[in-house]
Amino acid sequence: MPPMTEVEKKPGKLIVISNRLPITLTKDCDSWSVKLSSGGLVTALSGLKKEYPFTWVGWPGQDFSSTEKTKISNLLMENSCVPVFLDDKIADLHYNGFSNSVLWPLFHYHPAEMNFEDRAWEAYKAANEAFAKVVLSIAEEGDLIWIHDYHLMLLAQILQKGFKSKRKNIKIGWFLHTPFPSSEIFRILPVRQEILEGVLAADLIGFHTLEYSRHFISSCTRVLGLQSGSESVEYEGRNVRIGTFPIGIDPTTFIEAQKTPAVSDRIKDFKSRFKNKKIIVGVDRLDYIKGVPQKFLAYENLLKKHPEYIGNVVLVQVAVPSRGDVEEYQELMVNVNELVGLINGKYATIEYTPIHFLYKSVDFTELVSIYTTADVCLITSTRDGMNLVSYEYIACQNENNGVLVLSEFTGAASSLNGSLIVNPWDIDQVSESLHNALSMDTKSKARNYRMLSKYVNKHTAAYWGVSYVKALNKTNGSMYSVYKTQKLDPRYVQHEFMSAQGIRTIFISYDGTLCKTQDIPELAVPKEEEISMIKSLSLLPNTLLYISSGRSRDELVSWFGDLNVGLISEHGCFFRHPPNLNLRRKHLNSNGNLKEPSKFITHALQYGHPIEIDNGWFKLLNGNKASWKETVLPLLQHYTERTPGSLITMKEVTITWHYRLADPEFGLFQANELQNDLEKVLAHLPLSVSMGNRALEIKPSLCTVVTAVKNILANLFQSDSKVDFIMIGGSSKQDELLFNYLNNDTSVAQIDHQISFTVGKKQTEAEFFVPDVKSVMKILESMACTPAAD
Repeated sequence: MPPMTEVEKKPGKLIVISNRLPITLTKDCDSWSVKLSSGGLVTALSGLKKEYPFTWVGWPGQDFSSTEKTKISNLLMENSCVPVFLDDKIADLHYNGFSNSVLWPLFHYHPAEMNFEDRAWEAYKAANEAFAKVVLSIAEEGDLIWIHDYHLMLLAQILQKGFKSKRKNIKIGWFLHTPFPSSEIFRILPVRQEILEGVLAADLIGFHTLEYSRHFISSCTRVLGLQSGSESVEYEGRNVRIGTFPIGIDPTTFIEAQKTPAVSDRIKDFKSRFKNKKIIVGVDRLDYIKGVPQKFLAYENLLKKHPEYIGNVVLVQVAVPSRGDVEEYQELMVNVNELVGLINGKYATIEYTPIHFLYKSVDFTELVSIYTTADVCLITSTRDGMNLVSYEYIACQNENNGVLVLSEFTGAASSLNGSLIVNPWDIDQVSESLHNALSMDTKSKARNYRMLSKYVNKHTAAYWGVSYVKALNKTNGSMYSVYKTQKLDPRYVQHEFMSAQGIRTIFISYDGTLCKTQDIPELAVPKEEEISMIKSLSLLPNTLLYISSGRSRDELVSWFGDLNVGLISEHGCFFRHPPNLNLRRKHLNSNGNLKEPSKFITHALQYGHPIEIDNGWFKLLNGNKASWKETVLPLLQHYTERTPGSLITMKEVTITWHYRLADPEFGLFQANELQNDLEKVLAHLPLSVSMGNRALEIKPSLCTVVTAVKNILANLFQSDSKVDFIMIGGSSKQDELLFNYLNNDTSVAQIDHQISFTVGKKQTEAEFFVPDVKSVMKILESMACTPAAD
């Protein structure tokens, strides 16, 4: 088990949240009693509790009267549990109506079994809200919150919104105990976007296997169009960590149970009853994902192809009842019973029964005894999150070195090297693997078992729990900083704007800020109402508006050339002041050399030399040589030909490779590959290769929007009026450079009124955020409608 330091152990209290509490409540007369429930999560977290005490929040399993709720709450609190009370209708629609009728079949690749209903979805949201209300009432600064499973996929987002108002620095983790399907399957879900966004509010998202992690990341890329890495997804300006944490069991529990007289006696009974027979064991919940019919068909095939096993091999199948009131499960039960009857009818004798079928739960003593006695454990799940039966069997085989035949569609298959991996749909392969398992020599069995035992005894339930909590504790809790950023109030902007006594400067990015980002850049033409608003603002006294973009000069002039606005083109390579602005350009002579320098101007010119070229435009670099374009263009064309939906945009200085219309995953993969290739080719040149919003841009390193703004302000500071107000608004990574400049550069400290905002809730250097492009227009309107306009 990984060691934990005192600092790691005590960041705050740990709150574990699952749909059900780990207890069963029973009433005797007027008093209630509590008993620990059985279940995979309860067992798994019992190991964590020894290392890291926690409070468990969940539904107690039934509804209670108002007077009983207080008694139940106090009783549960004594057991470190906090109840979430749901009325019976909400509880049923949440659990059976949506969680198990929509998410469960979808996540296990059975979309045909889905039954989506609006009322069930509303109940699912209501239940998540109820859980959030309870958690918000007990969570404190510095706590860790660990949410479990598909029943609570909206909870992290609801909690973050609640913590925002309370300004609490709390880290949230979410863990899925089922498979996460491929994006092709997940996209079937009508509320796919809401589900993904709900989960992405967490700081750490955990899965059992790398495959499930990859599927989740792929869904985020394809459904939400997010940028992603191999272990993270970029969402709202932060990197959400995606981790793989295979769950385990507590092997010592089984080893200690084997030493008890009850288990020893039961093992003797089994050995006597099945004397001279090989035993194959199967332990499954009777669910359509467990592949019980496939198991019986493979076993029948074994007896058919290898008749020497008839009378010498038995299959003991424990089928734990599950959801017997659901039609699909009732049909499964009928199918299984028919198969058992057919196989036993065909191969049974008075002395021999091929299949011993137990449709019931068995106690722990019985379970350990049959695990210990069995020669082979057969698991044929058609899809399974992890399947801990495989671990339990291995824990009990320390003397017999039994063989594990394991479906490749279980999460455990990726970890349990030494097992015989099978495709449960391939009946011949499974039966042949059973034959190999039953006939395997002692040396091979011992070799395989050593590998299996080593893994199971190391990766225990406690190891899993502690590893996850450590990882959650190490996350930066970026959602806290995201939600700390305040929403910009137009009234505050208006107040600051009116209070300014000198020149008021406004720098606004175009794409993503003034206009929604379009997949086809040519479609992002400003609307009439946007032009009207910009015109009104640009005509205000002492007000200078600059529009910044990665677009070419010609494109910006075609849109805004008739307005009294300044323009910054190609992310800072070119800039011009508003046409009606009369600047005494004292700082440059005709040769572009500094004359009458000031501290501010000297500081600006360290980062680029603006040269006036034509029609009031300034260029940050001398000369027009761009031989580097000839070097990179063939490479860009190579990637464009091999990436459908991508295109190259050539400008005066910069080149942009867009992939907004490409397949999201393939486009991102190609962009990363292209960036690596370009950086190798251009390593000796003063050029930068930057990744933007589904675009990759190549330009001279010294040409940045910050350099352009510095030079613009240098010009303004040399004028007769004082710059007393500056507002910078944007949405891209380029804009973050501007926000950082405004926050940290001492040269702008003399400007009394400063506002910076980004579009969308994200990690940002900006002081404020606005929700969307429409909100940006409201900000501009608040300034255009000030009394200063009169």
